[in-house]
Amino acid sequence: MSVLLQTSKCIFRKPFNNTFCKYVFLRKNSDVPKKFITFDEVVAQRRAEAMRSVVVQVNSDSSFNELYGYCSKYASIKDIHHYKNTGGEHFMVIEFASEDNLKDVLKSCSSHNKDHDVISVQSPFLWFRAAVGNKEKFADTGKKLAVKNGTEICNEDVLLEDILNCETVSDQIQLLYERTTLNDLSIRLRYIVARQLEMIFNSLYTNVKIQPFGSSVNGFGRMGCDLDLVLINSITEEMGAASRRLVFQEKRSARQLELAGALLELRVAGVARLTRILNARVPIVKYAHEYAGLHCDLCYNNSAAVHMSELLWQLGELCARSRALAVLVRRWAAATGLTQPHPGRWLTNFPLTLMVLFFLQRTGLLPSLNRLVSEAGKEDIRIAEENVNCTFLRDLNKLPADSYEQNDDDLQTLLFKFFEFYSQFDFQEKAISINEGKPIRKPNSLPLYIVNPLEQSLNVSRNVSYEECERLRLEVRNAAWHLESCLDGKKSDDWGILGLIEKKSSRGLKKLLRVGNSHRLVSMKDLFTDNDNEPSVEGIRSKMQKFVKTDKEVDTSVKEMKSEMSKEQKSGKIKFKNNQTASAVYRIRRDKII
Repeated sequence: MSVLLQTSKCIFRKPFNNTFCKYVFLRKNSDVPKKFITFDEVVAQRRAEAMRSVVVQVNSDSSFNELYGYCSKYASIKDIHHYKNTGGEHFMVIEFASEDNLKDVLKSCSSHNKDHDVISVQSPFLWFRAAVGNKEKFADTGKKLAVKNGTEICNEDVLLEDILNCETVSDQIQLLYERTTLNDLSIRLRYIVARQLEMIFNSLYTNVKIQPFGSSVNGFGRMGCDLDLVLINSITEEMGAASRRLVFQEKRSARQLELAGALLELRVAGVARLTRILNARVPIVKYAHEYAGLHCDLCYNNSAAVHMSELLWQLGELCARSRALAVLVRRWAAATGLTQPHPGRWLTNFPLTLMVLFFLQRTGLLPSLNRLVSEAGKEDIRIAEENVNCTFLRDLNKLPADSYEQNDDDLQTLLFKFFEFYSQFDFQEKAISINEGKPIRKPNSLPLYIVNPLEQSLNVSRNVSYEECERLRLEVRNAAWHLESCLDGKKSDDWGILGLIEKKSSRGLKKLLRVGNSHRLVSMKDLFTDNDNEPSVEGIRSKMQKFVKTDKEVDTSVKEMKSEMSKEQKSGKIKFKNNQTASAVYRIRRDKII
């Protein structure tokens, strides 16, 4: 198989090694159809886990046996997971056998006896107090921690070294995905944080629900990503039945999020650094959860965002390669500066994910959203706030097998084709729409137009400037050239995806370290001429003198350099911001002399 890359200046054509990625199982038409579970089933399972789990702060991971023995007196324990927060404090997530077991444990909890100003609030976040008097001895049950340091983010240097040692680019992409994607414990913690808020708000409201959305649940999240939460006024058909004649007296208020922010700040354990952003298009309350080690954003009645997460999760289920590819593309965009940690005129991860999904639709790996809508039934109808239509097929088992996974390209080939596709895409005239699954004409002159799948009148990349759009075109072309250069099979320090995911500053520093001291190296061929068949020791020694300075010469040069710098500073030709900068400049000049 060959891959064609065409730019405005040149055409590349080289054979791709279509190595089957050993980590990805591909669908064929003759395969037995895959059994899919719905997004609602996954959410229900995670919520059930959270409703029978607590997070206990302990002294260290060695507290496991004592904690297990103590809690076993009240309830049956299913599993215990250990993690450390960003402050280095130790916590254990205990999952009990049932929700009733958890209720029995919470009944046994105590409050602060010494501080009367602290009013305890029932919460899944607890701490394990030291035993009073003689420690109770618990028999060794043979149980072990299910996970230790479960939320620890992979060391960057170790990750890059392991990626370098991979055999193929496909293996590199899969390894990056497996090492950086959200693991089981991280997802559990996010649902427990949502459960904590639910327990607080249930004391005030009868029908409240806290639902995680975004990267935490859509399958495209990475370790350490923010937790997005939505406070939903969940009214079931049973609650709204006309046969129920007794109705709660209510008070209408447009300041629900403001009240939620006050509750978070004053009553929720672990909440810190809370900020209210109430004048945005989607008002949010931002805060840090110190016990879980998470940065959280809470919004109100934004169920369309939950349905968007469900859509992305479903597309990821239809094509497992989409998640690994999206993780790599996001990492590449961050390394090149196309995305930034703070808002502005740059791309964000959500439009990038839509670009990946749109590309996979063009290659036959994913169906269009319109196809999912056409296959939907009455049970799939969802109408969000402001009459946003979020109807699409929920049960993927009803989707015909020939509408997805009709391509056996491995991850390496898909990545190259992704950069090739967007290096030739007409951003000036065309818009990206996963609803249609094909380019459509832009409705306005914005530099980049990516249609919001659920609110099609909106452009999710409307903030992107013309300069950033041009940089996107340049960077995808550079990435395609880099992957093209990897086809010769020679491995270097930036082989494969390493040249894509390492930041440019790091790459420049590596290159500097490789060649920065080249003026001090002596090549053996410089010691010999073509006529030197049998060079003498004296001849070699005399030629070496050209490359080596004596200690006296070095001392003289350093003194001259010091004197020169002093004159420059006095004359005002050179000014340093502080002594540290001056020392650094002095050290660099001295090293060059030596």
